Amino acid sequence: MVDLHTRLARLPLWSGPISVMPLPGGMTNRNLMIEAPEGRFVARIAGNNAAHDIDRAAEQAATRAAAQMGIGPELVWAEPDLMILRHIAGHTLGKSNLSDEATLLKVIALLRNTHRDLSLHYEGQAPDRSPLAILHRYTTRLQNSPGHWRGSMEHHQRLLSALVPLLAPVPSGFTHNDVHGDNLIDDGERVWLVDWEYAGQGQPLADIASLANNALMTEETAEAALRQWLDRPVLKSDRAAFAAMRLATALRDLFWGYAQDTFAERPQTGLAEYIAINEARVKAAAARL
Repeated sequence: MVDLHTRLARLPLWSGPISVMPLPGGMTNRNLMIEAPEGRFVARIAGNNAAHDIDRAAEQAATRAAAQMGIGPELVWAEPDLMILRHIAGHTLGKSNLSDEATLLKVIALLRNTHRDLSLHYEGQAPDRSPLAILHRYTTRLQNSPGHWRGSMEHHQRLLSALVPLLAPVPSGFTHNDVHGDNLIDDGERVWLVDWEYAGQGQPLADIASLANNALMTEETAEAALRQWLDRPVLKSDRAAFAAMRLATALRDLFWGYAQDTFAERPQTGLAEYIAINEARVKAAAARL
């Protein structure tokens, strides 16, 4: 069997030797930094993931579309279980960065562009990534498994039922579905959006809700983010839909943790903390309804 370094070195992309270094993160994939004569690149290695409905062909289609729009890194090589992306030099946005008004405005503009234009560049069938569809699939899998999270998941079914009429009027569109500081890179001039493995047809408000949840926004900042995204004054109905979506995305992230703990092939470092954080976010989001 060819080892990973040899496999990467044999790609017809390089004019000389390469070095390969591991990158942190990647609970559903493995990320590596490649130093080559042509520059720096990032390798993402992973196959399809049934537990989370990750289709790598769809991820590659979204990645290509984002690159064509100029909001994501160039995809220079793709195989069913491998992507080689041009590295973006910059820093990821943490919570403190997203509390900065100028940075937040750039991120909101980026998401507005994504929701408006990315589907125009996307080639192929986009998976159904609406929050309720995702939650339904997680519920079905967890109910049919002997995992110890089944009871915790069933405890939240009342909230799921309450969300159905609240989310029905929310407009649909293409969404990234994993918007947080580690997937936003500021190169000093603009912000890039990376890691499109959960992208698909959904409800764009989910991306703003995820941003608010993951950045631990104050209610004032979350209201400002919603106003910038809507590009008009916020109505009472907007606040109600936003509160419902913040709960839906918190539940989505929590159920992701349940499924990861139930179905992952090996134990995940930090997963228990991740689940506890999202349990708290679900409780806080439910209180806003």
